[in-house]
This record gives sequence, structure tokens and C-alpha cells, in this order.
Amino acid sequence: MDSSMSTGKIAIIAAAAFSALIIVAGVVSLSAANKDRVIIGVQAMGSSISGMKKSDAEHFFEKAGADRISKMPIVLEYDNKTWTIAPEDIHLTANTGEAVENAYSIGRGGSFLQNLLNQMKYAVTGCNVELTADYDRQLLAAKLQEVAKAIDAQPVNASMDFQADGSLRRIPGAIGKKLDPAPIAEALEPQLVSLKHIKTIALEPEEIQPYVTDADLANIDCILGAYTTDFSYGNRGDNIILASEHLNDILIRSGTVFSFNNTVGERTASAGYKSAPVIVDGMTEPGIGGGVCQVSTTLYNAVLLSGLTPTVRTPHYFRSSYCPPGLDATVADGLLDFQFKNQLPHNVYLLARTYGSSLTIYVLGTKNDLNGNTISMEQEGSALRPTIYRIYSRNGQVIEREYMHTDSYAS
Repeated sequence: MDSSMSTGKIAIIAAAAFSALIIVAGVVSLSAANKDRVIIGVQAMGSSISGMKKSDAEHFFEKAGADRISKMPIVLEYDNKTWTIAPEDIHLTANTGEAVENAYSIGRGGSFLQNLLNQMKYAVTGCNVELTADYDRQLLAAKLQEVAKAIDAQPVNASMDFQADGSLRRIPGAIGKKLDPAPIAEALEPQLVSLKHIKTIALEPEEIQPYVTDADLANIDCILGAYTTDFSYGNRGDNIILASEHLNDILIRSGTVFSFNNTVGERTASAGYKSAPVIVDGMTEPGIGGGVCQVSTTLYNAVLLSGLTPTVRTPHYFRSSYCPPGLDATVADGLLDFQFKNQLPHNVYLLARTYGSSLTIYVLGTKNDLNGNTISMEQEGSALRPTIYRIYSRNGQVIEREYMHTDSYAS
């Protein structure tokens, strides 16, 4: 029995020794196979690169990178239009050298024992090397900006105008477009760096609504009121035309207040205004923007005839020659403004037209807002101290007589 046990022990020891010998031989063989080459178990781009020398690995990554890059155009689509950014347009380049170094460094860099253990592990579990890329981000931004420029469009306000027969016509507005290239570049970054296939990108520019939409003008169907004044050619006339252009195509929403100064802006030489007579402290003298008060006066009368509510208005020091007494409205930068409120249920719209040497301002609105009334102005008192009433009539009968103000002019 002792002899049998001794024989068993010897067999076990011999088997262990043989196994150890095989392991040692395997380790030695593995170490030898991995010497100066990419170790066994390393893969890249779905292929094994085990046993490759650095030069072989470099050739592999260069070919794989070129193949990937050739299939990576950036395709952008919007509104049946297509833009393509080729890889060479942004200098897309594979980081071949980095990938080779990463592949070759696997299982190396530690102690002999550490390297040996890692090589044994990777031989069983495998290890993947990623090929990355780099590109010129400024070039990509510039290309995306070119696409944005082709797409971007300013919104166009809906507007009103007259037909040849004098009737009103609506001109539809247009929604603006604005493409922000930054999020697109940010989304492309990881795909470009990892050399992953880029699907066609459907662009979604932001829509910008116009300030005046078709709906804003939908209920406008008539001229609520209009007023005309005459002027002479020259600097004063040029100022009148320039200021009136700022009153053309102006929407005043229901419930809001209109400011003449805020809308027309400062009357300065840099804004195109010329020197013409103005009244300052009761004296007539040259001043930039002379004549603009005739525009505010013309608007004031159109507003009165439209049933709107003046909220800020100042008469001139002297009577004006271009309108009846009590129906003028003076303005001055930073000092005097003309303002009115649209208290009507619907929006109103201003049109300013110069025909030869006359200025006409129209207030367009909704006919039903006046409840079938017609409006006229009535003056009582003297020319130097007039009192103004607004008269609402229906079917030839006076419905309301609204007191407006009493003015006093210097003689």
C-alpha cells in the first residue's frame, strides 16, 4: 500500500512538472512571438493586427483611415437643397501615428512580470485599438456658416397698399429663417473624431415670425380717416418727405399708444435732415429738421378723423398756415411729442404718401369699429383762440359732439 501511494505521488508530481513545463514553454513562446510586434489578441477596425511590426501597423492604419475618411462626406439637407462638405474641405486626417503607438504599447511599459501577465490576459480576452481623427474646426465652422448664409432669410412684414382703383390690398408677410451652425458643429465633433459614418443631416433652422403678420391685418378693410396738407419744394419739403417715410407701413395694435418721436426718430443732419425755418421761443430761425411739424400735424388730423384718442399734443406758438387753427400738433426732439392711443377693438395701419407737393396720411382700420359713424371736425371761437370738437354723425344725424381742446396762439 505504501508502494502504491508512492507511485501515485510520483505520477502527480510528474504531471504537475510536465504542466509547468508546458506553461513555461507557452509563456516563453508567447513572449517570443510578441517581441518587437503588436502582441497577440490586439484588434483594430474589426481586424486582428496581432504580430504586426510597427511599419506593418502603420500601413494598416493608414489604409484603414483613408478608407474611412473617403466615406465620410458631411451631407446637409433643407428644403430640397443639399450641401456637401468633403473631408478634405475640413482637413480631416486620421491619427495614424497615435494609433500605431497605442497598439504597440499594449502589454508593454511595466515590469517584466506585469508585461507578461498582461500579454497572457490579452491573448485570451483580446484588446481593441481605436483609430481617431482630427480636423480643422475653423474650416468646418466656415463651411457651416456658408450653408447658414444660403438658408437665412429676414422675415418680411405683411403690409397694406392701394390697388390701381383705390381699393385696399393685403401683401402677405414671410416667415424668416435663422440657422445656428454651432449645434451642428458640436454634434459632428464626436463622429468626426471617431471616424464614424455620418448620416445625412436634416437642417432645422429657427423660424422668425415677422413683426406684422397676415393675421394682424386680417380685419383691416377700409380707410378710417385721411388728411392732406400741401408743402413747397426745397429743404423744408425734403424734411417733410423724409419724416413721412417713417410713418409709412406702421401697425398700431389695439390698446397700444403710438409715439411720433419714437417712430420718426431724431431729426439730425446725420439722419438726412436739412436746415429749414423752425419756431423757437416764438422766433423763426433756421434749424435742422424744419417742416417736420407739418408731418405730425397731418397725422394728428388723420387720427382725429379716424376716431382714435390723442393723448399727448401741443399746439404751435403761432397759427400754422397748412391747417385750420386748433388742428396743429408741434413736435421737438426730446421736448415735445405727439402721441395717440388706439382704443378701437382692432389694429390700425398707417400709410403716408407724397403726391407732388402734397402729403396725405391714411389711417386704415376696420369699418365696424366706428359703428357706422362718420367723423368731422368743428371749430368754435376765434382764429387765435379756437375750440375744437369732434363730431360723430350717423345717417346725417349728429350722434356725439366730443370736446377736444381750446388753444391760444400769439398774434
